[in-house]
Amino acid sequence: MRNLTFILSLALVVLLASQVAAQRKKPDPKAADEKATDRIDRSSGGSIVNVIVVKEDFRVVTYRRKGGKRTLTVPSEMVIDVVRGDTPQNLRDGKSRAVAGDLKNAVGPLQLAVRSSTPWVKEYANFYLGEVQRKLGRHDAAVRAYEAALQAKPDSRFLPRGRIGIAKAWISSKSYGKAEGVLKAFVREVDSKRLSRSFALEGKQILGRSFEAQTKYQDASREYDSVITEARSLGSKAKTEGEKDRFRVIGLRAQRDKGSAYIKAKKYNDAIRIFAQLSSDRKDALARAIGQMGMGEIELSRGNVDKARVELSRVVALGFGADEEVPRALRLLAQTYLELRKKNEKGADKMARMYIEDLLRSYPGSEEAKIARNLQQQLK
Repeated sequence: MRNLTFILSLALVVLLASQVAAQRKKPDPKAADEKATDRIDRSSGGSIVNVIVVKEDFRVVTYRRKGGKRTLTVPSEMVIDVVRGDTPQNLRDGKSRAVAGDLKNAVGPLQLAVRSSTPWVKEYANFYLGEVQRKLGRHDAAVRAYEAALQAKPDSRFLPRGRIGIAKAWISSKSYGKAEGVLKAFVREVDSKRLSRSFALEGKQILGRSFEAQTKYQDASREYDSVITEARSLGSKAKTEGEKDRFRVIGLRAQRDKGSAYIKAKKYNDAIRIFAQLSSDRKDALARAIGQMGMGEIELSRGNVDKARVELSRVVALGFGADEEVPRALRLLAQTYLELRKKNEKGADKMARMYIEDLLRSYPGSEEAKIARNLQQQLK
């Protein structure tokens, strides 16, 4: 009898111990909410703060409010960044340095972060490492990092940017066939995975730049025309102001690239038709800035550097409310003063250096900054 009592008592102790252990292992939503919260930065509508990100993929970012149970979503194409409260320090350091343009010092922390066993950390770290390596001109390393990010999470929110990044790396290394293969496959992938057509338009625009880099200006113009036409059509059908604005910007930038391609092909009259029309638009600040800048680019290409200086200075001085085009204007102004330097204009080298340094300081991670670093070598 005593043995039976002992056995029953022991079984009860074991049962209670297992229940306590299970309770310890069971995640507590309230406890999770006591941790640092996340932030979702959007292209329009401001940031969504004090939330818990539940899931991210190439369609939506799913989240819930701190302390809440109901999940909400935001389309991934509207998401600029997701700042997770539990981001490891090495990823936090590498990402912040990458965004700030401190590219060389971003590599080390990101290379440590990619070793993480946490899938989302590995995904984030590889994507930002790809961005950094590409901007440093390490094209093969960039492609490997982008591919590792997408391998870590095949439905990654970074999928469109990763595909575009791979294509840009191949273009920079003059591997145009590889770039065009990636871009054409990506455009098909957008439709097969039912992603926003804005991604397909971006892919086609980059394809146009690939043709442009090969001096295939007619092919480039065809791609830009396709983007312009579809962007207008989609913009007219868009249901929200954010969507309308996104397609408007895509279309304007395609017009900008088409005009620039005409300039490189020395088809100045065709370029003037595009930029003159844009510069006369009094309702759209971005269109006016692109047009004004295009007219300056035409004068620079023609060798009329004094006129180019006047046109481009207006974009920077007045702004036109189009800050996103300022990096391009700063780069073109630096090129203008480098040309004036060749004519022995007093102070031209100082002005060129000033615009380059302003561009590198204010827009360190931009594509224009990469070009500016090459221009900087001409001042040494």
